[in-house]
Amino acid sequence: MVDKPTKETRVDIIIRFFQNNKLTASMISLGIIIITTAQVIQSGDSILRTFGLRKYYDVNVATNRGRFSNILLENAWNRMFWMRSYTERVRLNAPSDEQRQAYQKYIDATEKWSSNIMNYYLGLEEYYPNTNKRELLESTIQPQFIRAGQMITGLKYGIDTMSKENIIAKVDTIQNLVNSLNPDFYFLIDQPVRRR
Repeated sequence: MVDKPTKETRVDIIIRFFQNNKLTASMISLGIIIITTAQVIQSGDSILRTFGLRKYYDVNVATNRGRFSNILLENAWNRMFWMRSYTERVRLNAPSDEQRQAYQKYIDATEKWSSNIMNYYLGLEEYYPNTNKRELLESTIQPQFIRAGQMITGLKYGIDTMSKENIIAKVDTIQNLVNSLNPDFYFLIDQPVRRR
């Protein structure tokens, strides 16, 4: 008896294709591994959230970022306050002791800021990754602080040779420069998006 040739079904063709094509089979295997890994990670995240561990981690990172941001802003605003305070006392021709006190407070605030600047750069990279916040501080804010500081030093040591009009013009320029930093600090430290 002669066997009749059987007609090949589509399933048979697909199976034979995968048996003969090792690259395709490898790709399918890799895809299955990736999907399985993603499911395991997602389940692990769910378990951490169930036991409250993920929440602790998120809160800890947010708390550290909050502390860092508060310190950076406190030191920056302190420096800007004493820049404004000193220059305003000069404008008002306040007594020498008041001007000297405000200038010394400005120097103290500048020293504190300058001694922490590298920590601020690194902290912005750590707590605000994939943003341009370090670049904003390093390329925009810090150079403006330096420029304002140079102008304040020029005002302090050149005041005896300047006319009242020149003093007022210089004070206005310094205060405008310091005031222009405000929006940069609003962009520098913003509130993180809360996860649910």
